Formats: sequence, structure tokens, C-alpha cells
Amino acid sequence: MTGLQNPPCHKLREMFLIIHNPLSNNKKSKKTTNKMVKFFKRNQIKFKVRSTLKIENLLTFLDSNKAITDILYLGGDGSINYLINSVDVSKITQKIYLAKSGSGNDFLRSLKQKGTANVTISVAETNQKTVRFINGCGLGIDAAVCYYVNNDAKKNRLSYFKNVFKAVLTYDRAAVEVDVDGVTYKYKNAYLAAIQNGKYFGGGMKVTPNADIEDDYYHVCVAHNLNKALLQMLLPTIYPGFHVYIKKRIAMLKGKDIQVRISDTKNFQADGEVLENVDVIKVKREFSREFIAFNKRRIKKELKERKNG
Repeated sequence: MTGLQNPPCHKLREMFLIIHNPLSNNKKSKKTTNKMVKFFKRNQIKFKVRSTLKIENLLTFLDSNKAITDILYLGGDGSINYLINSVDVSKITQKIYLAKSGSGNDFLRSLKQKGTANVTISVAETNQKTVRFINGCGLGIDAAVCYYVNNDAKKNRLSYFKNVFKAVLTYDRAAVEVDVDGVTYKYKNAYLAAIQNGKYFGGGMKVTPNADIEDDYYHVCVAHNLNKALLQMLLPTIYPGFHVYIKKRIAMLKGKDIQVRISDTKNFQADGEVLENVDVIKVKREFSREFIAFNKRRIKKELKERKNG
């Protein structure tokens, strides 16, 4: 599929670069990419298609393809995380549209509610490595689930719940300290310390219902003072966001300067991508960048307005 391009269209000057990750959605993303190619051909929109595996440096590629005015990036949370960590997206002058083509699409859930958003890109400094994230990061059972899912040969909804159950059975609680804008909070027997820019994680769990991908505040969810039985009872309440009312077990914090320390090294996840043996996180805002949730009707309307304008 790499290199496909529809016949020249002289009615519109726009050219889209469609970037897809052939490894996303357990290597089933080809179907989504083919649908997008058909849409662009049907509407006579000029485009190029490239795999993430074929673009060594996106900024260099764009510099040598100056006809490209817009980018459509296909993928799930992991693919978007790869984008923001592989290139400084603040230097990309083209519009960036995002469409789901992966097994995890929690960031897109928040973006679709806004349509267009000036999104905060953040940096998480850990004792292992410094990484960027766009949706959220955390130490705890969420990272344990991500670790098991990422190493599972079958990535689907059933395997996700299987790995949640596996993580519940195997995860060892730890003491957690969270610094929020200089104030320290201490928790015993903690299962989770999630630092969120977006509302969702874990395939649609509304872990931080009041989070906003555009503001400078992080929302932190700490699940503590729990045992395995209570944790299993708590998990279903996270999907609608009702867990925030269980104040003896759930702490909800908000601030701009966040640090987390855990008493024992654990797996850490940033947008579902895992680092092992982490015990310290320091989170800060790096910059903001506009992203647009891809919508076919909106694209046709925008291109028509550009043509007539």
C-alpha cells in the first residue's frame, strides 16, 4: 500500500499525507487504511500514503514534500504516543488529523468530544527514561495490565479483561507519595497512581472525569486502602466515573506540578507504553499543539470552503 496516490486533481491544491501503523490493532489496521484511501479517491482529494515504518524522520519527509498541506494519522493510543516521541510535533506546520485504527483509543475519546483541541503535550521524567505522553501516565496496576496486554499474542476485548484479572491477582500493593504543587499526600496499600491529561484510560474507563486535554492541570487518581476483593468490586465503577464518590478508597488530586514516588519499583505506562522498574515520576507540561478528530463530513465541508474561499 505504501506510495499509493490517486490521479492528479487540479480542483484542489490540498494534499494529505495519510500515515498508518501496520502493526496497530494487532496488525488489523490495513482494513481501516483501505477505507480511508477509498474515501480520498472518491472525493478527489490528493494524497500520499506512508507507513510509520517507512518514514525515518517525519520533519525531513515533510520538508522534501512541500505540497503536503494536511496529515491524517491513523492509529491508537500507542501509535499517537510513538508520533509525539519520535518527532517534535510543535514544528509541524501542517494540520494534524487523528483517526482510530488501533485497539486502544482513549485519547481520541476525549478529542472527539471537542472536534478540534489545542492539546497539552507532557513529559514524564522517570528513574529509567524520560518520555512524552498525550493522554496519561501512571504507576500501578494500570501499567501492569498494559504490560500483560502488550505481551499478549491476542489483543482483543476478551484478552484485555483476562489480563485485568491477571493483574489483580498478581499485583502487590505499595506505599505511594504524591506531590501536587508542593503539597505531599501519602497513601498506604495503593494499587494505582494515574496522572491524566485526558478523561479515559483502559479502553473507556472514565478514570478522571473532570480532566481536560486543553488545560494545564493534571488530574491524579490514587486507588488506596484496598485489598484484592475490594479492588474487583471497584473496577466496574470506573467506567462511568462513579469511583470518585468512594472517597475512603479513591483520592482525586489536581495540579500543575506532579511528582509520584512509590515504595517498590513497578511498571510504568505512558499512553499504554510500558517502562519497567520505575519508582519515581515527575510530570510537566512541554507545549501545546492543535489536533483535529478526523470527520469525513467535516473534511468535505472544509475543503469545499477552502476551494470557494
